[in-house]
Formats: sequence, structure tokens, C-alpha cells
Amino acid sequence: MSNQGREVLSLQISSIRSETPDAVTVTFHDPEGRIGGHAGQYVIARVVIGGEEQRRVFSLSSTPELGADPSITVKRLPGGLVSTYFVERAEQGEVVGLEPAAGSFGVGLAVDNRRTYYAFAAGSGIVPVMSVLRGVLEVEPGSAVYLAYGNRRRADVIFADELARLAESFPGRLHVYHVLSEHGNRIDHRFVDRMVVSHPPTTADVWYLVCGPPGMNRTVEARLLTLGVLEDRLKVEHYVPPSRENVPAQYRDAELRLEGLDASSPVEAGEVLLSALDRMAAPIFYACRSGVCGTCKARLVSGRGDPGVPFALTWSEQESGMILTCVSRALSPEVVLRQIT
Repeated sequence: MSNQGREVLSLQISSIRSETPDAVTVTFHDPEGRIGGHAGQYVIARVVIGGEEQRRVFSLSSTPELGADPSITVKRLPGGLVSTYFVERAEQGEVVGLEPAAGSFGVGLAVDNRRTYYAFAAGSGIVPVMSVLRGVLEVEPGSAVYLAYGNRRRADVIFADELARLAESFPGRLHVYHVLSEHGNRIDHRFVDRMVVSHPPTTADVWYLVCGPPGMNRTVEARLLTLGVLEDRLKVEHYVPPSRENVPAQYRDAELRLEGLDASSPVEAGEVLLSALDRMAAPIFYACRSGVCGTCKARLVSGRGDPGVPFALTWSEQESGMILTCVSRALSPEVVLRQIT
């Protein structure tokens, strides 16, 4: 794939801090602020493991608006090649390739904002929420945050000490509720109801942040919409692609074309369109290959496709014919795409 238009910054790891036995915060030396971005965004990290470049999307745990060096907080996943590298083998002084911050999980921090934020997070889903939370507390003196944070046990709580310290430093503005499954608790629709009803908003401008495993995200998002939450005040970030049932049968021996490119490629049954584009050397960039980061967007011009689970696309984008090539598959003899610029 072409990297046209994509800047890759070689940044040195300045520190690695353990958060839990399975999670670390990695901070990078970036005195010129080249990563940029805003609270809640992500970066794409490129590391070479076993002689092969690996790309992964990681949310910023730092808050760019506060001027600190960029950091990511990584939780080791079972079988996770890159997450295991950061947790077990990365060292201070190493150089990692990072792309400038991107993503839409943000709230537009401003000193004049007077908002009530309800945040629902689980596991490493706390990372982008924490990035936003810090910014709200420091930048928006008229705003308050109610955070529900789910984990299996207390030892799994990322940022435990910092959350306790922030709640003490900002009394009345930060309320943290730990939801531990080992005690039989979970963030489900009943919890959402209790959270919102027990803590009515103190401002007219109310925002909702959600980031956790697919099941929790779907449950919380659906319940909030049922309660009348406006979509433009609901921010949902995904980090683990869900499995799907009843996947439609893909077309065999389809042909894929990209507008403006004098080439085409066959698409094997079940193959994602991104793989066929790769054979064509098409100028469409990719990173996560799981529908999360949104870098491989394209518009479906003709033909039919199975959209997969396009986490990074809004409903309006999907309705306009936009797809993510890393999770889409052909459902017709020919599929024609247009590159999103």
C-alpha cells in the first residue's frame, strides 16, 4: 500500500511506567509537539518484530491540550504480538515509528464549556476516556465528570492511583465508580439507568463517552439512545472487533477496480477488499485491519459488498456508500471503489 500523505515520526521512548501487571504507559520524547492532536485521539505505531513491520492503533493516554509528551497505554492481549512487545520487551531509548494523532473521539475542550460528562469504560477502554477526562478537569472548570469503570478485579484497574488522586483534587467535579465483575457487577442497561437517574446533569450541555468491549459498547450505546441521548453528544470508541453471525456468502471470482487506477484485481471468495487493493498497489492506506482506525476508507461506486463491522464509520457515512476495505468483501461479480481524499 502506498504511504502517500502519511508522515511517520521516529520518536524515542522516554519512559515506560507499569500500570498493572499487564499494562504499561509508554511515553515518547516529542519536544516539538509533532504528534499533535487532541484528547481522545489515537496514533498508529509501527514496530519491527521478527524482521517484519507491524502496525497497530493505540489511543493516546496523554492529553495534547495540556502540553505533555505523547503517551500510549498498552494492555497485553493474549497472543498480541505488538501489545506483548510494549509490555514485555520495549525499553527506554528505543525508537518507534508513530503517525500524527487522528480520530474523532473528542469533545472539543474549551475553557468556557459548562458540561456534564457521563463516561462508561471497561478494561483498556479507559485509555481514551482518561485522555479526555484529564483535559476536562484542567481546561473546563465549569464541567463535571461521572465515570463508571469496569474491570474483573481491583488489580486490573488501569490508572487506579491517578483516578483516586484526581477525584480527591477535584471534589464535586469527578465521581469515579469502579464496577468489578468478581463481585457480580457489570455495566449493563440497568447500571446505565441507575447511573443517569442517580446523578442528574448539573448543566444543560450533556455528553456521553463509551469505550469498552463490543458487548458493553452495544449495550450502553443502545440504552443511551433509548433514553433520548442525542447522537452528536454520544462518543463511542471501539478497540476490539466483535465476531459476527450469519455472515453473507461472498461472491466467487469477483473483480475489483479503483477509479482512476488502470488496474484491477480478482477477489477470492471471503477475501477482504484491502488484500485485493494491495495486489494492485492501490494508493489506499491501512493500519489496524480490523475496522477500528478508519484509515482505509473508500466509497462503493458500483457493485455490492458485505461491509463487515465498520467501527470507524458513522451511520451517515455508511448510508452514503462509504466502506472500510479492511473488513468489506465482494458480493457481486464486479466492485468499483472511489478513493476518499
